[in-house]
Amino acid sequence: MGFNSEVISLLDEMKAIRHQIHQNPEVGLDTFSTVKLIKSKLDEYGISYEDIGVNSLVAEIKGCEGDTSVAFRVDMDALEMSEENDFSYKSQVEGKMHACGHDGHCTSLIALAAYLSKHSDFNGTVLLLFQSGEEGYEGALRVIEDGFFDKYKVDYLFGYHAWPGLEAGKIAVHHGACMASEDRFEVHVTGKSGHASMPHVCNEPFAAVADIIKGLQTIVARKVPSHERGVVSITQVHGGSLRNGIPDNVMLQGNVRTCNEDVQDLIEDSIGQVVKGAAMIYGVEAELDYVRKHPVLVNTTSEIALKAAQKTVGAENVVTDMESSMAAEDYAFFMKYTKGCYVWIGNGSDSAPLHNSKFDFDDDILPVAASFFIAVIDELL
Repeated sequence: MGFNSEVISLLDEMKAIRHQIHQNPEVGLDTFSTVKLIKSKLDEYGISYEDIGVNSLVAEIKGCEGDTSVAFRVDMDALEMSEENDFSYKSQVEGKMHACGHDGHCTSLIALAAYLSKHSDFNGTVLLLFQSGEEGYEGALRVIEDGFFDKYKVDYLFGYHAWPGLEAGKIAVHHGACMASEDRFEVHVTGKSGHASMPHVCNEPFAAVADIIKGLQTIVARKVPSHERGVVSITQVHGGSLRNGIPDNVMLQGNVRTCNEDVQDLIEDSIGQVVKGAAMIYGVEAELDYVRKHPVLVNTTSEIALKAAQKTVGAENVVTDMESSMAAEDYAFFMKYTKGCYVWIGNGSDSAPLHNSKFDFDDDILPVAASFFIAVIDELL
């Protein structure tokens, strides 16, 4: 194993930091206390930093010489859900908890900062990006819009996610797509309202909605190539308020996932065709609002991550054949501007799933993550 001995010596301190963050979860872009804690540790280590985006920050550590720059990004926001664990450091904020491991992600980068404060004998620059608002709040976009790639030279960017179901300490490296795109759509179907006993004088929107739903469910099965992956899910349908009345308007919402941008284009176009066709058949108006929330997360430097992972946990503990996830990750936006790789570090085969009320980050993988980062620096700088 290539765990860094100095990082291992920090484990008790990092556990305490992680537990503090876990007890005080903050949602979305409102990560005020978490940022304050991070800044206090960076001040302690003598590392300079600046605010960027919304309640995000970037620290910069310059090495001896060289102009190559390697950045590491972690997220730090929690979720709006109640925790059902009973350990001593469970969430103290009702209705909020760290159910996705961002408390651990954040702490592992603090551990790297502690290490680099004593070891800057590399050639180039290391950037540490602590990002808020990953869970659907466009935190990555806020960082980019605030000039991250203008203010800093970012040759490479690396990140990771603690991964339930993968044995603790194993590292999964994907070649190409790692996590899916996320698109959201909303359809408003408008007909003519009236009494339920007289549908012939109305123009019922529900019939068109029923056909739209059925049509959307055939897109992946009949249009997406069988060797590709895609998901189209209907998540909400709202319409009507009377038992004996036909409404004017029915709204439905849905979610689309894929790991291929061409398939993403195909699905969006197909949804438009289904909606337009149903409107024409039933003589109703149908308006589609389609939003691409997250792009596909595509790794471009997996060979570097693979070497670093092998140095950290041994080749026998590096997994390269896991399916990409249909979950989305706003790290994908950064990959539109630079090269990099996003890996998964096992959180345990018996770990509760992500976004589950009993999820908890495994403290023992903190040294794995920090040592992996150090191995990346060794590879590139």
